[in-house]
Amino acid sequence: MKKLSFFISTLLLSSTSVWAFNLSDAWQAAREHSSELKQAQYQFQGYEQQKPIARAALLPQVSISASHQRQNQFEPRKITKDSSSWKVSASQTIFNLNKWRKYQQSKIIVDAAGKQLDLAEQQLLLKVAEAYFNVLVAKESLLTVQKSKESFAAQQTQAEALFKKGLSTIVDVQEAQAGYESALADEIEITSQLVQAYAQLETYTGLNPEQIELIHIHDVAQFPSLSSEQWLEQADANNAEIRLQRLIVLSTEQDMKATKANRYPTVEMSAGYYTNPNDYQSTDTIQDYETRANYIGIGISLPLFTGGQLRAQSKQASAGYHAAEQELQVTQEKVALSVKENFAKVRAGKIRIQALDKLVLTNQTKVKSSKLGNQYGFLSNADRVRSEKEYYDAELKRTQAKYQYLMAQLNLMQLAGMFDTHTLLVK
Repeated sequence: MKKLSFFISTLLLSSTSVWAFNLSDAWQAAREHSSELKQAQYQFQGYEQQKPIARAALLPQVSISASHQRQNQFEPRKITKDSSSWKVSASQTIFNLNKWRKYQQSKIIVDAAGKQLDLAEQQLLLKVAEAYFNVLVAKESLLTVQKSKESFAAQQTQAEALFKKGLSTIVDVQEAQAGYESALADEIEITSQLVQAYAQLETYTGLNPEQIELIHIHDVAQFPSLSSEQWLEQADANNAEIRLQRLIVLSTEQDMKATKANRYPTVEMSAGYYTNPNDYQSTDTIQDYETRANYIGIGISLPLFTGGQLRAQSKQASAGYHAAEQELQVTQEKVALSVKENFAKVRAGKIRIQALDKLVLTNQTKVKSSKLGNQYGFLSNADRVRSEKEYYDAELKRTQAKYQYLMAQLNLMQLAGMFDTHTLLVK
């Protein structure tokens, strides 16, 4: 028990130290520290190259090649032949609808990759906020539980002393002891939660969670006052996940058009120059000659029969497009449901906090009354223990409600596309 008390005291030392970072600092640290976000950034950099790759297929292609060969013949007569060649060639696509569609698709893919990166960052920062709040909830709850444990311990001591004098019953002693044991169990559980919250926040940010800064006003600055319908409209227009899925629909549409474009003819112009010097030697002949030439031409290609491949590819691309449309519908429904849930949490959360504030004040009054009643013999020690337990339970509920309300605000703003951490302030 002494080891446990020492461990808990060590955890709580940070509550009296100088706070080093707030939620905005934690967000910034997560941007720099998170391996998950770095992975998303590298993936975005890879997708960015889709556009120049697709564009390159529409630009001139120039190449140069060279070769040299020596041939020695021994029978029926000795012959040595040296041949060399080098060639410069160029080609330019004049008409290829498939390549053009692929280029248009690459622009959409890059935009979608940017939206995917934004979404990954927002999801990370929401996780950081949740971890940050979990630490504060555990800290405040632990302080509350420790106060209740100390109070119940004092009551138990007092009840035991009165019982020995015959001034109270064993029920009073047992009631105080039950309150103490309950507070001790809560303390152990919340201590475990605090350790887990510390580890989670440190994993996301790389910061020392014991240097966390308290939040004094549990509200988001400049939180918009909108109706449920307005929140839904904002989410449908600006939600990062919906916008990403809309771009995926456009991308699959371009892929479908590119696949159908394989049925059209392609036109390509090519030009080149080559030279081929040769050296021919035999027992009775020596001959040197060189071939030089240039060329220019236009090639046209049109698929006539591919064994059903083009038709199957078109059906496959069309199915992918319609699947993406349905995924967009699923995403919109999911986001709308989340908006409604978090809007209800915000609306009810504020009222609930106000009610819990009143409940805490009421229970404080009850605790004072029960102390006086117990002191003058009007109430038993069990009544006093019960009133204090109700008071500390109300404190714990209020602490949890404050951060649940704040988290619901952040969730709602992220769903509506208003989650800008550079201007968003949590006080």
